[in-house]
Amino acid sequence: MIHILKTILIMLLLASTLNAKVDKSMINAVNQQKVLLQQILKEYSFLGMRNNFKDSKGKLEKYLTAYSKSFTSLQNTFKDSKSQEALKNTQIIWNTIEKDFQSNPSKDKTLALQKETDKILQEMSILMKVLLSKDKESKHDIVSIAGYQGVIIERMAALYMMKTWGISDPKFNFKMKESITFFNNSLYKMLNSPQTTKSNKKKIKAVMRSFKFFEIMNRSKSKFIPTLIYKKTTQIHQEIKKITQAYINEGK
Repeated sequence: MIHILKTILIMLLLASTLNAKVDKSMINAVNQQKVLLQQILKEYSFLGMRNNFKDSKGKLEKYLTAYSKSFTSLQNTFKDSKSQEALKNTQIIWNTIEKDFQSNPSKDKTLALQKETDKILQEMSILMKVLLSKDKESKHDIVSIAGYQGVIIERMAALYMMKTWGISDPKFNFKMKESITFFNNSLYKMLNSPQTTKSNKKKIKAVMRSFKFFEIMNRSKSKFIPTLIYKKTTQIHQEIKKITQAYINEGK
């Protein structure tokens, strides 16, 4: 939660107008907004199974509050027409699903909620494109890649929670395979980037080893254990945040 509050504070400090100089913290803030969306869906599904591991109910409430606050900051930060249109579309979608996330979890609604959150991710990607288009030398691409890993690992956790809950998604296998491939490819991009320090390479290799859990689990016929998925997701996400922060701090 401290990390979320720091992200919101950064966004508030940056909330003037976008200029030609891209701030790496802004890139991370956009990815963090996407992360919050996946965490909301994960906790919602986890609670739907009547689990309250490490106060999932409290976390869901905190994530919902953080999402709204940081979204307001994004609205104050991005003033260009493309971003404003994307934020407008995002707000319209969010207004239709926010009350569902605030209510008791419903298995019948979850798949539809997941589809709507995917639409929001697409709209939010427009903000990232605007930011990276101003980075003419592509110096900050690595921050975007690393930060988006947090989105992917939380998305995978949300998908697994939904499946374990008994929600039938005909595209589950495709979504999971796509996520695993994307996550692995991004890890190799990070590992081979000239901007990656020896310390970060060590952390990336550790994430590679931890991520084998999800690759093995995806091939397994066994029933998924929600608490184990939750723990492994948290472990990997914490490492991803450290790696991303190191990229942000590079050159300061």
